[in-house]
Amino acid sequence: MDHIFIPGDKLKKPLLLLHGTGGDENSLVDIGKLIANDAPILSLCGDVSENGANRFFKRFSDGRLDLLDLAIRTKKLLQTTYELAETYEIDFQDLVVVGYSNGANIAANAILQEEDGFQNAILLHAMPANNKPQDFSLEKRHVFLTAGVNDPLVPFSSTKALVDLFQDRAAEVQTVFTEAGHNLTREEIEDAKLWYENLGVEA
Repeated sequence: MDHIFIPGDKLKKPLLLLHGTGGDENSLVDIGKLIANDAPILSLCGDVSENGANRFFKRFSDGRLDLLDLAIRTKKLLQTTYELAETYEIDFQDLVVVGYSNGANIAANAILQEEDGFQNAILLHAMPANNKPQDFSLEKRHVFLTAGVNDPLVPFSSTKALVDLFQDRAAEVQTVFTEAGHNLTREEIEDAKLWYENLGVEA
């Protein structure tokens, strides 16, 4: 996976950035810096191409998610992140994954489906994959989730279903809903910054 690493203050929890469809490893860097200025940043580029647009996993032509591919690439994402965390001397357990749209979807799937998945996540405009649920506890997972109630790509009912999936398994979830569509707003980024700061910046 193509990636960039931006060194930062080792006392701050590092960010893992996962872009939306059509983005790359540079797409969320400015957002990451707004959320956690001076934190170390690891940003990945999805290695699936959909008509030239980068994604983290495949979907079918009718828009349905390819759940088999999602499962395979979720494991690959975690393995890649473990390896890069070791390379750059950052603690995987301290990572705060920041995902937008497609990137948020695979991050959410990693938390819900993999017991060794991410511990902390900022999920911007995510939706559930509707795959077979797991039953391990998410008691020590921390999730900040945002959505636009007028999002044409992520129905608000899907957002609420994703929140329920986390809360039903005891994850700590904070939500911010705006009147926006699929675009990111200053409000949700500022709230994500506050959430990150309250999560505790001491690694």
